[in-house]
Amino acid sequence: MPIGPGERYDFFLSRRGSVAAIAREVTDVLTEKGYRVFVQDYDVPLAANFIEEMHEAIKNARDLVVLFTRDYEQSPYTRMEFTSFEANAAQSAEERRMVILRCEDAPLLGLFAPHVYQDLVGVGDAEERRSRILAALDGRSQALKPPPRPFIGVPPRIASFTGRSGELDRLDAILMRDKPAAVTQASVGRAAVQGMGGVGKTSLAVEYAHRYRSLYAGVCWCPAETRAGLLTALASLAVTLGAATADEADVEKAAKAALRRLAEQRATWLLVYDNVPAPDATVDLLPSAGARLLITSRFSDWSELAEEVALDVLPLEEAVAFLQNRTGRGYAGAQTLAEVLGRLPLALDHAAAYCKRTQMRFADYAAKASSLIAAAPRGAGYPRSVAATFDLAITEAVAQCPASEALTTYLAQCAPERIPMILVEGAIEDETERMEALAALAEVSLVRHDPFEDGTPAVTVHRLVQAVARARSEANGTAQGAVERLIARLAPIYPEDSDAYSNPRSWALCAQLTPHLPARYGPADASVSDLLNRAGCYFLGRAAHSQAAVLLRDALAMREKVLGPDHPDTATSLHNLALLLRDQGDLAGGRPLLERALVIREKVLGPEHPDTATSLGNLATVLHHQGDLAGGRPLFERALAICEKALGPEHPHTATSLHNLALLLRDQGDLAGARPLLERALAIREKVQGPDHRETATSVNDLAVVLQDQGDLAAARPLHERALAIREKVLGPEHPDTGQSLNNLAVVLQAQGDLAGARPLYERALAINEKALGPEHPGTATSVNNVASLLQDQGDFAGARPLLERALAISEKALGPEHPDTAASLNSLANLLAAQGDLAAARPLYERALAIYERALGPEHRRTALLRCNLSALLLLMGRATEALPLGETALTAHEKVLGRDHPWTKDSARVTADALDALGRTEEARALRERYGLTSSDDAKRS
Repeated sequence: MPIGPGERYDFFLSRRGSVAAIAREVTDVLTEKGYRVFVQDYDVPLAANFIEEMHEAIKNARDLVVLFTRDYEQSPYTRMEFTSFEANAAQSAEERRMVILRCEDAPLLGLFAPHVYQDLVGVGDAEERRSRILAALDGRSQALKPPPRPFIGVPPRIASFTGRSGELDRLDAILMRDKPAAVTQASVGRAAVQGMGGVGKTSLAVEYAHRYRSLYAGVCWCPAETRAGLLTALASLAVTLGAATADEADVEKAAKAALRRLAEQRATWLLVYDNVPAPDATVDLLPSAGARLLITSRFSDWSELAEEVALDVLPLEEAVAFLQNRTGRGYAGAQTLAEVLGRLPLALDHAAAYCKRTQMRFADYAAKASSLIAAAPRGAGYPRSVAATFDLAITEAVAQCPASEALTTYLAQCAPERIPMILVEGAIEDETERMEALAALAEVSLVRHDPFEDGTPAVTVHRLVQAVARARSEANGTAQGAVERLIARLAPIYPEDSDAYSNPRSWALCAQLTPHLPARYGPADASVSDLLNRAGCYFLGRAAHSQAAVLLRDALAMREKVLGPDHPDTATSLHNLALLLRDQGDLAGGRPLLERALVIREKVLGPEHPDTATSLGNLATVLHHQGDLAGGRPLFERALAICEKALGPEHPHTATSLHNLALLLRDQGDLAGARPLLERALAIREKVQGPDHRETATSVNDLAVVLQDQGDLAAARPLHERALAIREKVLGPEHPDTGQSLNNLAVVLQAQGDLAGARPLYERALAINEKALGPEHPGTATSVNNVASLLQDQGDFAGARPLLERALAISEKALGPEHPDTAASLNSLANLLAAQGDLAAARPLYERALAIYERALGPEHRRTALLRCNLSALLLLMGRATEALPLGETALTAHEKVLGRDHPWTKDSARVTADALDALGRTEEARALRERYGLTSSDDAKRS
C-alpha cells in the first residue's frame, strides 16, 4: 500500500533488478523477525509516482539495506537512493545506518567502504545466508574498523607558542569554511601563510595542525622547500593511504597517487606544505579534492592559488609575553629585548633559550645583540636579528663545547630535515666529543632530535640556522672541509657492491642518505665521483631512471677528468650508465659504452677478471636484445667460463652467467639446452641468496617461460605465480619486474582459455610499463601487443587493431625494422587482419615477419616455423594450397624437431599441412597425418 505521511519502516531495501530473488529472500528473513521492510517490488503500486514513493520511503525508513552488485552504482535510481539516504542520515538526530549485503564479488569503494557489510557471495547454505543477513542488521560486520587518524610528520607542538589567536581563527575560517566534503574552487580550502623568514610561519602551522587535528581524517606535514622534499613526503602519505608501497622507486608517481587517493576519499585531510619557495613549485602537486591545504612561504603573492594570511612580527605585548613564558622570568628588560630583535618570533625564541641557559639578563643580551645586528651585512637573505641570535647561540654552544663549531658547519651542508645520526657521526670522530657538541647545540635550540617513523635516530636543523652557520664557515674558511667530511661519510655508508642495489633491503638506508647529497661538491676528486656513482646505482636499482641518469653521468664525467679515460673506475661508470640506457630501451646508446668498458677492463684487469666477465655478460645482453644472437652467444659462454673458474660454480655471478646464456639459447630455439642452465641458476640463487630474493624471482620467472615454450602450461603457471608473489613483496606492485610477471602469468592464463582472468593482469602490466618505462619502450610494446591479443580472442577486433599498430610502431622505432620483436608485432597484426578477412593486407606482413625471423633466428627456429605455419594457413584461405603445402611441411618438421610431437605448435603445423593435403585432393595422406598427431578435422589449435 502507498506510504502515508510519517509512516515508519525499519528498513528500505535498495537493489538492481538482477537480484530480485535475493531481495525476496532478505525480505522474508526480516519480516519473520518482526521488522517492517519497504521493497519497491511489493510496496509501490503500479499507478503510483515511483520517484515520489521512493522519496517518502527513504525519509521514513530508519536504515537502508543495499543489495550490492557490480552494476549497483550505474543506475540513476539506486544512486539517488543511497545518496539521498546519506544526506538525510547526516541531518537526522537519530542514528541511521547503511547496511550492505554483497551479492557479487565487487569491491566496496567510496561511500560504501566504511559501512557494515556481510558477504552472500558464494554462500549456498540457506541457514548460513540467514545468519549473515541478521548479523549485518545487528551491526556485526566484515568491514574493518576505521583506522586511527594519522598525524604524519607533524613537528612537536611548541610549548612556548604565544598569541596569534586572530591568525588561527582566520586559518580555521578559510580551511574549514562550511566544512564541505570536496574542494570545488581553486582557492577554497587553501590558505597561504606568507611573511619574511623568522616571523613564525612554521610555528603557526604547527600550532594549527595540533589544535584542529580532530577536524580532519588525517594530517600530513610536507617539507616543501625543495620539490624532492615535497614529493618524498607525499610518497610517504601514499603508503599510509594504500596508494603505493614503501618500496615504490618513482617518488613522483607515488606522490601523485597519494593526491588521487585523497580525491577519492570520503573524509577530509589536512596537508601542510611548509616553506614553499613560489606558487609554480607546487602547481602540479595541489590536491584537487579530499584535502585542505595550508601553505607557508616567504613568497608574497598567492592570490591565484590560495587565500592569503599575511604574518607580521608579534605585537609588543605578545613578544614580551613570549619571552616571559619561554624563560619563566619577569618583565624587566623584556620589552627592550623584544624591540631590539624586531619582535621576530624565531629571534625571540633563540634569545630566550640563550638567556634561560646562561642566566643572562634580557638587557645584557639586548646589548650584545644590538652590536651584532649593527655589524651584520645587509642582503644576507635572512633578518639581521635572526643572524644575531643564531650567532650568539652558536658562540655559546662553542664556549660550552668547542667541537660545536665543526658540528654546526657540518650540519649546515646537509638537508635541514632528519639528518640520520649515522651521517652525523662523520662530523667529529670522537664519540664523546660529538655527543657533547650535539647536546650543546640542542640546549640553545639550534638542533632538535627528530627520529624517522621507523625509530632511526636523526636530528633536524632550522634552515636559517644552516644559513648563518654557512656564512660563519665561509668567513672562517672551514666550509669546504665540512663538505669533504660529509662526502667521506656518505660514500662508505652506501653499499660498496653495486649488486646490493638490486636488493631492496639496502633501499631504506639509501633513501635516508640521498637527500643529504651536497649541492656543491667542490673540486672534482675520486671520493666525490665514487659517491655519485653509488647514489646513482641506488636509483638504478630502484628503476628510478631519471634520478639515476643525473648522478651516473656526473660520476662518469668526473672520473674521466680525475682518473683518466682508461681507469677501471671509469670503466665501472661507463658500465653503469650503459645499464641505465639499456633499461630505458636505448640499446644503441648503451652498446658503445659497454664495448669501451670491456676494452678497458681487458687491458687493465686482464681477460680472466670477474669484472671483465661482467662486461662480457652485459654487452652480450645488449646484443641479445638487439637481435644479434650469434654475436651474443660466445660472449655469454666466455663470461660463464671466467665466473666458474674465478668465483666458483655456486657464486651468484656464475648463476647470472648461466641464466643469461640460457635466455639466449631459448631465443635460439634450444629449449632443451636452456632448461638445465636455468634450473642450475635457480638452485644457486635459492641456496646462496634465498628463496625470496629478487634474483631468485628472475630465475623462477624465466624457467617458467621455458616450460611454457615447451608446452607445459601446468608446470609454468605455479612458477609464474611464485615469481609474481616474490616481486610484489620485494619490489612493490608497480616495479617493471612485477609488470613482467603479471604479463607472463596472463600469457599462461590466456593459453589455458581463462581470458577473464588474464585481462586484468595484462592491463595492470601495461599501466606499470607505461609509467615506469615510458610509452615508447619495447617492454610497453610487448604489453600493448598482449592486451590486443586478448581483445582479439574476445572478439573485439576494433579495439585490438589500434593497439597492434601502436605496438608495431614502438618496436620499429625502438628496435629497428629487422628486430625479432618487430617481427612478432608484424605477426600479431597479420593475425588480426586475417581474422577480419583482409587476407591481402595480412600476407605481406606475414612474409616480412618470416624474412626477419629467417635472418635473425635461422630457418629452423620455432618462431620461424610459426610464421611459416601462419603464412601457410593464410594461403589456404586464399585458395593457394600448392604454395601453402611446402610451408606447412617445413614448419611441421622444424616444430617436431625443436618442440616435440605433442607441443601445441607442432599439432598446429600438422593441422595446417593436413588441410593443404585435403585441398589438393590427397585425402589419405591428410588422414594419416591427422592420425599420427592425434588430430581430428575440427582441431584448430591456437597460433600466437
